[in-house]
Amino acid sequence: MTTSMHSATHVRFIAHMVQMHRRGEDVDDILSPICSGCGALENPGSKLLRCSGCKAVRYCNLVCAKQDWRGGHNAEGQMTEPHRNNCQTIKACTLKTPEMQKIAKQFPWARQQSDGTFAFNVLRASKDLLGSGREFGWWTEAPCCNTVTKATYTWGFLLLEDEHLKAHAGWKLPIKHIPWLDFDLGGSSPPKTMTSFEHSWTSYYEWRGLPMESPAVLLLHWPLTMYKLLHLLGFAPAQPPSDRRHLTIHLLGVERELDFLPVFGELALLFPNTDLDIVFFGPGVGHLMEKARKKPACLASQPFAYTYTAPKICGGGTVRIALSPQSKSMWDVAHINCIRSGKKPDAMIAFNAGLSSYFEWKAAVVASRALAIPFAVTDYLEVSLHSDVLLVMRILPVLLRISQVDVSALERQRVMEAADASYAIAMNPFMCPGPRPQVVNGGPSALNGYTMIVTPAASESL
Repeated sequence: MTTSMHSATHVRFIAHMVQMHRRGEDVDDILSPICSGCGALENPGSKLLRCSGCKAVRYCNLVCAKQDWRGGHNAEGQMTEPHRNNCQTIKACTLKTPEMQKIAKQFPWARQQSDGTFAFNVLRASKDLLGSGREFGWWTEAPCCNTVTKATYTWGFLLLEDEHLKAHAGWKLPIKHIPWLDFDLGGSSPPKTMTSFEHSWTSYYEWRGLPMESPAVLLLHWPLTMYKLLHLLGFAPAQPPSDRRHLTIHLLGVERELDFLPVFGELALLFPNTDLDIVFFGPGVGHLMEKARKKPACLASQPFAYTYTAPKICGGGTVRIALSPQSKSMWDVAHINCIRSGKKPDAMIAFNAGLSSYFEWKAAVVASRALAIPFAVTDYLEVSLHSDVLLVMRILPVLLRISQVDVSALERQRVMEAADASYAIAMNPFMCPGPRPQVVNGGPSALNGYTMIVTPAASESL
């Protein structure tokens, strides 16, 4: 499968920027800001007004500013949260921009742009890592501005084949820059079983024997973020467990993660003496499985679409990834009765979730609290997680009442406690380096930029 990721105009623009990059010239890939009130683009030669409070959000004029301050409906007719509710939160988040920039500056190839952001499309394009199709290995992604191919792209199309790509074909990086899992082929030494490294990319790269020149972080942030979330939930002890254990993790809302399943093999090194089963749920899974039914021998049709066991010297951890066969929503088993009738997962994880942005999340959050299933998420923006607390967690008892789900007294009490609970929100040290360019400034933004525990783990479950 080969597709063009960008429109013809964008392709020419990127090609020009790659030429400049190869000549050693500084190249800025910055997005033009838009008005948070009406969505209009900033016109060349003029500047949008900044909110006098947070100094981040921008507007065409005072009319748009006043409208956004009060809230209402945007250009698409959707209800918007009044800016007055999060102005001070955005201001506080914006002050953390240098902290996020410091994470990116660990890498010598990460250049801070004139607006303080970091963009990697030009870097990836210069290394032939930017595009859609099999020839881009695990870097393939859905087209962003080619409307013809965007509609036909299938997340996880590589899983319609009978075998996974080999590491060199998947990573498409120089040998020394690949985080090898087959250490006999890669020529690198297995890392020590001890996983109590400092939670930073520098420390992790050293533990894995990778040079900081490697851009593998641009994919490694996915498994490392899962590790971080499970660590926050208490499932990643500093010392390997003395007895072999089994963990089942439900990964919710999956789409792009289907394109690079073997990258999650990294978790076998991070969870020694552990059998880690990860079940993928999400709209992207359902679409892929429809195609897989016509190919019974393909990877997606197998009980486990991916399996990897680390060498004994690394702790012998195993990762197995299964695809939910009927997945069409964020989480198929969100109905509490479905979970009661089967085995509960040990934990639930969601990347860049947007709990308050999608109605489908509400049932999953209610179920996780009612049944005490540990649940942790990430989001691009810290302010988005604060909105999740206000618009989801604080009204969870109301959502339970509206859902009319039968729950026990204990389950109801657990949901009621969510309204007054505190929620730990933090910057993720294993984020994809940022801040990334954005059209609406709500504070520094990055893929998997911030973490939040939705439902903590009970101490007796660990």
